[in-house]
Amino acid sequence: MGMVEIEREGALAIVRYDRGGKANALSRAAIAALTDAACALEADTSLSAIVLTGTPTRFSAGVDLGDDALWQPGADISGRHAAMAAGGRMTEAWRRLPQIVVAAVEGPAIGGGGLLALAADFRVLGEGAFFRFPEVRLGMTLGWGGLPLLCALVGPVRAKRMLFADETVPAEAAVTLGLADKLAPRGEALAAARAFAGEMAACPRLAVTMTKRTIDAQLRADWAAAYEADQFLLSRLVTEAGG
Repeated sequence: MGMVEIEREGALAIVRYDRGGKANALSRAAIAALTDAACALEADTSLSAIVLTGTPTRFSAGVDLGDDALWQPGADISGRHAAMAAGGRMTEAWRRLPQIVVAAVEGPAIGGGGLLALAADFRVLGEGAFFRFPEVRLGMTLGWGGLPLLCALVGPVRAKRMLFADETVPAEAAVTLGLADKLAPRGEALAAARAFAGEMAACPRLAVTMTKRTIDAQLRADWAAAYEADQFLLSRLVTEAGG
């Protein structure tokens, strides 16, 4: 069994990310597997909706800070830039999917794990789930396309507060803020997300694809998007240098 498994139920696909430990953190291998899964799903015209979930108790605790394959500490700058941009390529692959994508979140969705959930069109959180984005406190920027997504959902002032104060946003507050769309009982986020996705999948596929593409094109018209990978690398280098 791989880290990412895809189950098809008619026009619905369930994608499960389970690293088998390590708090379901995102390693370089996990990022590659999730990217490959999104690319495969993009080409599947039989699908109307996709549900992305983690383990029954953890969506993802974020980037694996101990994975040298992701950070490439011994590589030259170009090599490190390419390696550290992998997460951005992953979230972009999920964002550009033509199907409706719903993230089913149990437990923590931290940092890069939270950004993966934000790359979905909708989020269903189980009771006890939470978001947290500690990147700025760790001396890094919120990359992977996360800043425009977060600002679009909660507004610029609240986004700054979440990042600078390293706030934990519980499920109930996430729904109130617009960071999540539905709240489910603990352990039932996947079932609720499946029902939610199935309800929306009743729309004609082509109408969904064209409407989603148009709405997302407005969100992606962000002047800083092309420079996020550069900023992420620079902030990491400064942090490593003790700055």
